[in-house]
Amino acid sequence: MHDLPLPRIHILLASYQGAAHIGAQLDSIAAQEHPNWTLSISDDGSSDDTVAICQAFAARHSSHTVRLLQGPRQRSTANFFHLLQTVHPLSEHDLIAFSDQDDVWLPQKLGRAAQALAQLRPAPGQPALYAARTRLVNEQLQPIGLSPLPERPLGFGNALLQNVGSGNTMVFNTELLRLLRLIQPAHSVWHDWSAYQAVTGCGGLMRFDPEPCLLYRQHAGNLIGSQGRSWDKLQRVRLLLQGQYRAWGDQTEAAMNDLSPYLSVEALRQFDNYKAMRRCPGALARLRAYRSSGLWRQTRAGRASLWLGLLLNQI
Repeated sequence: MHDLPLPRIHILLASYQGAAHIGAQLDSIAAQEHPNWTLSISDDGSSDDTVAICQAFAARHSSHTVRLLQGPRQRSTANFFHLLQTVHPLSEHDLIAFSDQDDVWLPQKLGRAAQALAQLRPAPGQPALYAARTRLVNEQLQPIGLSPLPERPLGFGNALLQNVGSGNTMVFNTELLRLLRLIQPAHSVWHDWSAYQAVTGCGGLMRFDPEPCLLYRQHAGNLIGSQGRSWDKLQRVRLLLQGQYRAWGDQTEAAMNDLSPYLSVEALRQFDNYKAMRRCPGALARLRAYRSSGLWRQTRAGRASLWLGLLLNQI
């Protein structure tokens, strides 16, 4: 194991109006103990100093491949899917990492991820995904808590209903990259949610690291942040009542249809149950369909919000 070369990790960073914090994020990438990385930054039309900061970083770190690309200007999910199409792994042993613009990575982040993925030992053609806990911090990087750990098993039956991994922690192999490229960007709710669905639905392996790998900055720009803050829970109820979860369900169906030739037999069964549950004509019928669906959410609060959504036909 120690004689193998360190895998090259291609970091994909989506930026937009990030001048306030992107310098700290870039510096934390440069400080990684895992030295074999490339960086692709797709900027979605920033009018602040984001691009200039990135250009200066590239000039200071010319020993690494640092590319600055123009994004599609269709919000962050489309920007990440644009990055997925532009990355060019040179080996099947290469890895891909998502990066947000306003975090600070801990020095061992990439190394821990690479080691964990190697320990999973995916078979040829098998997708593999690493995700981790985060240390929540305020805008001044002062610690305010930890992101929650999953309370129940990870799997496709969970992934159809919620995401459990933050994209800023995710590192994955080239087979999962291939699968994500099959999903139309408009069909993805969030890039990281799609990664969780694809790896669990297509017979892959996943490791969730209980150790924090980065400082996750919490601020007003986080639409949905740590998945544990009280404000996030209120936001989710508001989005549910506004019909957002119903729209996300439609997108999820479209994305899984994109992947359907590669979904496992069990995943196809769960996907059929998911679609049938959403189409039941009455509230009680939807609740009964859920109970026999093989689908689950991680927490009691999550299950309660799911029941509410099913009662209101908003899932």
